[in-house]
Amino acid sequence: MAGTKCESLTLVVGGEALLVERAVDSVVQRARKVDPQTERRDLDATEQGIVGRIDEACSPTLFGGGAVVVIDNVESADESVVAAIVAAAAQASDEVAIVALHAGGARGKKLLDKLSQAAGNRVDCVEIKKGRGISDFVSAEVKAAKRSMSPQAQSILIAAVGSDVRALASAVSQLANDIESREIEADDVSRYFGGTVDVTGFQIADAVMNRHGSQALRLLRLAEGTDGARLGPATVASLTNSVRQLVAVATAPAGMSERDLAVHAKVPPWKLRTLNQQARRWSQRDLAYAIVILGDLDAGMKGGLREGEQLEPVQKGLALESAVVSLASS
Repeated sequence: MAGTKCESLTLVVGGEALLVERAVDSVVQRARKVDPQTERRDLDATEQGIVGRIDEACSPTLFGGGAVVVIDNVESADESVVAAIVAAAAQASDEVAIVALHAGGARGKKLLDKLSQAAGNRVDCVEIKKGRGISDFVSAEVKAAKRSMSPQAQSILIAAVGSDVRALASAVSQLANDIESREIEADDVSRYFGGTVDVTGFQIADAVMNRHGSQALRLLRLAEGTDGARLGPATVASLTNSVRQLVAVATAPAGMSERDLAVHAKVPPWKLRTLNQQARRWSQRDLAYAIVILGDLDAGMKGGLREGEQLEPVQKGLALESAVVSLASS
């Protein structure tokens, strides 16, 4: 009947492979809680004779037992295949569950609409994009593990592991299993993944802007051991850029819209939340002091303003450490 939801049919939409796998596994696990002998039967919606195979896979066997029928590539199927899926779901016994996988997007949109109307459950698995999407994914993984993670720890984790969601999920799982405290700290992440971290000036600047002096110093010293050649100029540039963004946010006219403020501060809109949180930790006097420190530091990293002021590499490292500690704690 048109408009009737088939509780036995789950529609999984999207191309993020890890999330798709989890959605399918969730259906299989629920079925196996009821019947541990439940089979998983995988079909391809584009293969020849698929309509008959759907009917066969969803039919009860002579020996009984449950089944989860997973049908992939639905976006590339024709209307007869979708009709067969809907019909099989409507007639399926309590022991049979059907999972239809659609990659999303414009392809097969009409078929997706029909399946959406029929499915009793829909799971969206939209591709996770770099940047904010990866950060949100890590936060969700940590929350699912019933843990919390400091922003610095998350930054180090992403820097070490990269943007592969499967690797990030595995890393969070490892940390949650091995670390006893509820809060996963930056030192915990560094202990497990510090050997692969390529610390950036941005990460150091982020710790400074959050007024986390010990964490900023730890990141700085870790960077000194990985790529000290580019450390000074890159860190000063990142610190300077971060301070400029804070100044722009802190001095913006009252009542400015979020969109206009993002343009004014020259940042993407999603970053305003972070900048607003950081700005509350800085007074105008602090920001003025930071500008002075960074001006002197920039000159020191580039060789000094006057003859005889050139610093040796060790002196540059000490000056950088001193400046980072002063900025973060001022």
